[in-house]
Amino acid sequence: MNVCPQCAARFGRAPSGMDQRGSPTPSVRPSWVGEPRRPAPQVPRRATSRRPKPRATTGTRLEDMILIEDYASIIRKARQKKQLSQEELAQKVGERVSTLQSIEAGRLKPTGKTIRGLERELDISLLEPISSTPIRTSKGVSRGGPTLGDRVVVKRKKSQKSD
Repeated sequence: MNVCPQCAARFGRAPSGMDQRGSPTPSVRPSWVGEPRRPAPQVPRRATSRRPKPRATTGTRLEDMILIEDYASIIRKARQKKQLSQEELAQKVGERVSTLQSIEAGRLKPTGKTIRGLERELDISLLEPISSTPIRTSKGVSRGGPTLGDRVVVKRKKSQKSD
């Protein structure tokens, strides 16, 4: 009978001659199984973490940045200025040539990894900080900050405008 670990702990152990899964334990090992494996001696390992080391931050994160509007022409001009072909640049950045062609044509926005690679190889900046737009209030001074009513622009139907 198969039971969950909580029930097994609550109601007891498997009967003798059975393993924990409820299967009978063989008294003789078959010849094709071979010798039982002995566990390898445990060698103490150094405690290493696989996480990358934190880089020194410049004050702005990738999440706080937005891709500039004319990224396609800037990439193309910078590539031509460095006298690189699309194939060479794609190889240096680690992208396909077709992907780079789509980016230069403006049909595809580059990913964060591609943006960083292009910036590094072409010595350009493709990201700008996200600017916060000031909120205009229509009622002058508000007590608790802007409200939804300060931001909403109500559009009325033509039949309601004549009223």
